[in-house]
Amino acid sequence: MFKQSIRSFSTTIKPQLAKMSLIGTIGSDLIKQTTSNGKDYLRYSIAVNSKNKGEQLTSWFNIACFNELQINFMTEYLGKGSKIFVEADVSNTNYEKSDGSKSTNLMLFQTNFEVLKYPKNESTEEAT
Repeated sequence: MFKQSIRSFSTTIKPQLAKMSLIGTIGSDLIKQTTSNGKDYLRYSIAVNSKNKGEQLTSWFNIACFNELQINFMTEYLGKGSKIFVEADVSNTNYEKSDGSKSTNLMLFQTNFEVLKYPKNESTEEAT
């Protein structure tokens, strides 16, 4: 008569997803470094401007990029003043400061980016 249906539940725990999308201007030098495991990565900061009640606010975000193709492109064509769209995975890291107080650091790991405006070419500016 009636079919009995059995509902199954998965016990697999999936990791939490934390992503962030930013549009901003690269405000620091692009610093290429290597991890202790020998993996190259790129560090830089991006400034994101917003307005709150008519007041201009700037928020700074530190970003790390581990994608070799992105690193090569960024070091070749981008720099301070480039306006970019960045997608990043986000995580918080807790640490203890030298004075003993505890703090949290927001870490952004670039997964994708798009150039919205290239930096001004200094040699072109000098010629004009």
